[in-house]
Amino acid sequence: MRRFTRADLEPERLEATLGGRTTRIEVLPRMGANLVSFQVDGREFIHFDADALFADEPHMRGCFHMFPTPCRLTGSRYTFEGREIVQRKRGEEIHIHGLIRDEVVAVARGEGELTAALDFDESHPIYEGFPFPGTVTIAYRLLAGGLEIGFSYENKGNANAPVGYGIHPFWQFAGDRADVQVKVPSEYRLELDDPVSQLPTGKLLPVAGTPYDLREYRSLAELFMDDVFYPKDAADEAGVAFPAEGLRVNIEHSPNMRHMICYSPKDRPFVCVENLSAAPDAQNLYAKGHEDVSGLTVVAPGETMTAWVRYLVEAA
Repeated sequence: MRRFTRADLEPERLEATLGGRTTRIEVLPRMGANLVSFQVDGREFIHFDADALFADEPHMRGCFHMFPTPCRLTGSRYTFEGREIVQRKRGEEIHIHGLIRDEVVAVARGEGELTAALDFDESHPIYEGFPFPGTVTIAYRLLAGGLEIGFSYENKGNANAPVGYGIHPFWQFAGDRADVQVKVPSEYRLELDDPVSQLPTGKLLPVAGTPYDLREYRSLAELFMDDVFYPKDAADEAGVAFPAEGLRVNIEHSPNMRHMICYSPKDRPFVCVENLSAAPDAQNLYAKGHEDVSGLTVVAPGETMTAWVRYLVEAA
């Protein structure tokens, strides 16, 4: 991840009152179209810590986009259709969170929406680690009491492209974590090789009867995890609830966003409930024959992959 400056924090803002509710967002064009503010009726739901960007070991917050590799990638490399791909950018190997979150994107404004576009070819730093030229588009559309975020990748090259996409929101809370609840209605989680590398083996583990069962809303009081859940049916409700406030963020998604991550660290004022179109290390899982679990999308030349999520703030 490149070193940021204060100039990178200049946001594009959008606000609208729809159905009697006011939604306001802020997006950073110089930071991969990172969503750093999402307010509904004055209540902020996104945790963003600008100071963390300027630490000795920078950390990104907000709600950022992961492409073409959601989360971790073994050794920053994989083999696809006979080619060894090293995920490298500006000479640095990238093993986590993909290649676009620190890039500058072009933002256009429309009625109730912001659209960010990033074109890349052989001359762009992304191509070094993902040699499949194309256009990535991220669209934010305000809803009554919520927000829809759309993603697309158009393959403009002459070879199949191995694509995964993920969105990484940091849901903010104040006060006692026991007053926050999460729900991820998946029957399985992915077995991870070890607590440090956290790379999936391809094996699915049932959550029933285990501390990882999030099929109903559970308090964060003693819930500390960083785990991947699969499969998630698009019709089943997921979300983050704030019972003391009488609020809940319902999370909806397109049918291809079937992986979810819950990251709930100790002593932090946030919880991450993330949607992904593919598992961490998806390209390597795919190469090992775990095609379904990997969730990898192979985008043919001239074709486009799309995905979306909706965050809807409702009464709990």
